[in-house]
Amino acid sequence: MRSSWYFRRGSKSRPSQIGWIIFGLIVAMFYFTRRVVVALSVGGWVDDVDLPVYNWVAEHQVAGLQAAAKLLYWWGSTPGMTATMLVLTLWLCWARKTWWPLATAAFAALGSVVLTIVLKRLVQHDRPVGLDPQFPPPESYSFPSGHTLNAAALIGIITYLAIVYGLYRWRWWLSVMAAVFVLSMGASRIYLGHHWVSDVMVGLLIGAGWGAVVAILHFFFVPRPALQARSGSR
Repeated sequence: MRSSWYFRRGSKSRPSQIGWIIFGLIVAMFYFTRRVVVALSVGGWVDDVDLPVYNWVAEHQVAGLQAAAKLLYWWGSTPGMTATMLVLTLWLCWARKTWWPLATAAFAALGSVVLTIVLKRLVQHDRPVGLDPQFPPPESYSFPSGHTLNAAALIGIITYLAIVYGLYRWRWWLSVMAAVFVLSMGASRIYLGHHWVSDVMVGLLIGAGWGAVVAILHFFFVPRPALQARSGSR
């Protein structure tokens, strides 16, 4: 079953073409991740980017930015993101009388959590020590940044769903706000000294890539009745 919603007029791609698009995204994500992991093992990223940025941030701590970074830490944690996604997806479900937004967001969340856990256990890269003794980093491994990965995947998919299910006319504002939020989440992890730059970059790439995969699957395979109500939303 194909979706009746589209960004541009014209025919849909065949399933084989969709598969190749998704395959290309996955290959690109993990190719870049592998390159970063190899660089970490030989010290390239650590010497050239991670440590210099960490030292610079340590010398430019500001109370207001610390408070904002801590707020984003709690917002991007499991309880904060779960509450955010539930509120937004349930509102979309109620507004459009369909459970597809909740199901899609749940699938995206499951995948992002699995990716975070698997990559952390495979790479086992140590965290920086943190820059606030009263706000130490978690005890889990550093690579990739789970906050950034999950924010990119989940905020990305909820933005896509909001545009699809009735907020099309606000698409540019929603996209900008989503991008600002995700980038701020990544920057906050570096500013608190909880993650290296490499952690955040890979988290951003993997999260955005996974969100794109879920959006593509939803775009082409959600049943037509679930998306009929976009009339007048342009």
